[in-house]
This record gives sequence, structure tokens and C-alpha cells, in this order.
Amino acid sequence: MGGHKQIQIRLVTLIFIAVVIIAGIITMIVMLKNKGKSEKESNVINGINEMQESNIVEENTTADIELSFLKLENQKQNMIYSPLSIKYALSMLKEGANGTTKEQIEKVLKDTTLTKYENIDEVLSLANGVFIRDAYEEIINEYYVEALENKYNAEIKYDGFKSARNINKWIENKTLGQIKNVLSDEQVTDPNNRLALINALAIDMEWKNMFDTAKTYGEEFKLEDGSTMSATMLHKETSSGAAAYYKDDKVTALSMDLDTYEGTDLEFVAIMPNNNLPEYIETLTKENVDNIIENLKPASATKNGLKISIPKFSFDYELDLEEDLKKLGITDAFDYELADFSGISNVEDLFVGEAIHKANIDFTEKGVKAAAVTVFIMETSSAMVGEEEKPEEVKIDNPFIYLIRDKNTSELWFVGTVYEPNSWDDDKTSYRVRY
Repeated sequence: MGGHKQIQIRLVTLIFIAVVIIAGIITMIVMLKNKGKSEKESNVINGINEMQESNIVEENTTADIELSFLKLENQKQNMIYSPLSIKYALSMLKEGANGTTKEQIEKVLKDTTLTKYENIDEVLSLANGVFIRDAYEEIINEYYVEALENKYNAEIKYDGFKSARNINKWIENKTLGQIKNVLSDEQVTDPNNRLALINALAIDMEWKNMFDTAKTYGEEFKLEDGSTMSATMLHKETSSGAAAYYKDDKVTALSMDLDTYEGTDLEFVAIMPNNNLPEYIETLTKENVDNIIENLKPASATKNGLKISIPKFSFDYELDLEEDLKKLGITDAFDYELADFSGISNVEDLFVGEAIHKANIDFTEKGVKAAAVTVFIMETSSAMVGEEEKPEEVKIDNPFIYLIRDKNTSELWFVGTVYEPNSWDDDKTSYRVRY
């Protein structure tokens, strides 16, 4: 009887041990499965994040160039830039690019076509220019210069790059005097600079139907933060076809024609969302803008015409053009190791050292004055490797010994000392020619 009981105890013990072992195995299997699932989920999440980052880059690189900078610098402040000026300058840059550098520029420009305008004295100016360092004349590819002349009617200027004066005067002239002193002497005289690609444009046009200055007065204008200010507001009533409007549940739009000059017709269009301009900008597309313009209703087709109120404004603005272009996907052009501008020169490696875009506007009762300039300064990368070696300074400004000797035989011819050199007060009259 006692032996049978011991057998039962052993059997129960073995069953217990087996259950523990099986439970442990099951637990390990579950943990391994969960780990695999967790890793898989983590990989999926990482993949989604990578896709999202890729989509952001893709969105930037395929965005409409006309609106890209509006989105990139959506900082709740007065702003103006010229897509036309930027497209002209980028197109001239593309003419000298090859490889990936060219592909990146082309991806941003896409199928851009450039409108050519005839300049009108004191009213409209559009000019392309290339300032080439004198010493670079024999190195720059002749076919590149010819392409800029033939395709873009670019003015080719050879310059000593001893100051910014010549480039600044050219820009001032081509912007009808509206943009001055774009570049500093330091930006131009850098010995690594080889050429500057420039587009400059400007208008100084009157309204087809001007505002009456007697009807301009202070009126409340709502600011982005919800507060208000008293703005200088222009007013007029019109039934002319030179003004039109559009309204829906999201925006109010106003169009006003500038006068016609030698067949050139420009219009001013204001688009005001009902609320939150920064958010509206984020989702705005060229198709949205085109749709609004296509649906503008002329004042002449409105029963009682239009009563227009719009604030007067005047300001200038400078894009962070280099960073904006990098965000759009043009990166190699600014990297001296990756840039390929062999179309400009086969002798030296070039890259874009500086990208500048400045613009201004003056909106008044009489009309609109606005100007913009885009500059790409091309530098050589040949002097970029390693740190610049500076000469050791040697200054003799205390009494000294001097020797005059034969270098081949070491024979000393003269030896002496200097304790008090000549006085400038005594000698300067003999140097009058230098003045």
C-alpha cells in the first residue's frame, strides 16, 4: 500500500514538472512571436516615416515654382519676390550645368517656358546680364557665352571685379532705379569669384483707372494675430471692365488692370482668404489661383459696379534663396565637390557661391512700381581644399644689424647697423607725385 502511494507521488511530480516545462516552452514561443511582430511593426513604422520624409522632398521638388517660395517663407511678414526673375536666372544657370546638377535644376524648372518682353523706357525693363572676371575670359566656354546671348539676349560684361560698383550700377539701371547696392565690395572682390549671372526686372505702371487721393483715408485693417490697425486705405467705385472680383465661402479676390503699354497688359490680383492666411498658403496651388482668375467677374458685368477698398503698401524683401532652392532639391549646385558646371568651363570646377534675390514694391493711388533682381555668383572650387596658408609676418621695427654678402662665396661685402632710419617728415616732399 505504501509503495503504491509513493508511485502516485512520483507520477504527480513528473506531471507537474512536465507542465512547467511545457508552459515555459509556450511562453518562449509567444515571446519570440511578439518580438518578431514588434520588429516587423517597427520596420513598418520606420518605412512609413521614410516614405513621409520622401514625400515631403518630392512635394517640394515638384511644387509650382511660382508659389514655392511663398510656401517656403510663409512667416507672417510682408514679402515680395519675382518668379520670372528666378526662372530666368535658373535657366541661365542650367545652360552651363551637366549631370545631376542639371537634372536637379530641370526638376524644379520642369517645362518652364520664358516669356520675352520688349523693354519700354521708364515703364518696363527685363534684362539678363553676365559679368565675367577679366582673367576668366580665356577660360570660360565660348559656346556657353553664345547660348546666353542667343537664348536670353544676355549682356556680356567683362569686369575687373575690383569693386561692386559696375554690377550695382547695371542692376540699378535695369530696375529703373528701384534697386540699388545689391552687392558689397567684399562679395565681388573675392579672388575665387569668376562670374555673376544676373536677371533684373522692373515695372513702373499706372492703373487704367486710378484712385482719387481725396478718397484715401485711415480705415481699420485686421492683423493676423486678431488685433487691428488703422491702415492707409485707397477707395474707388467703378463699373469698368478694368476691375473684377471673385467671392466664395473661402476667399475674396480683386483684379485691377494696369495701363496698356505697347501691347503689354499687366494686372494686379489680390486674394484674401476669410481667415488664417498662413494655413491657406500651405494648401494653395497654381490650379487654385488659375480657377479664381478664370472666374473673376468684371465690374462692368455687375449691376451696380464695384466699391473697392484696398490698403496702400510699400516694402522690400530678400529671399533666403540658397536655402529655398536646396529645399526644392537643387543641392549639388552649391556643393563645390558635387557641382558640375562643366558647360561653363572645362578648365576650372565651379559652384554657386552665393544666390541672391531682392525685390520691392510701391502700391499707390497712381499705380504700381515693383522691381526684382536675382544673382548667382559662380566661384571656383580650386582654392577650397585645405586651409588657406597665410604668410609669416616679418616686421623690422627696431634697431638692427645688416649685412651685404656674396651668396656664392659667403664673402661679406658690407656690415652695419641701423638705429634711426630716415624721417618721413624730411622725405615726403620728394614723393609728391604719389599724391
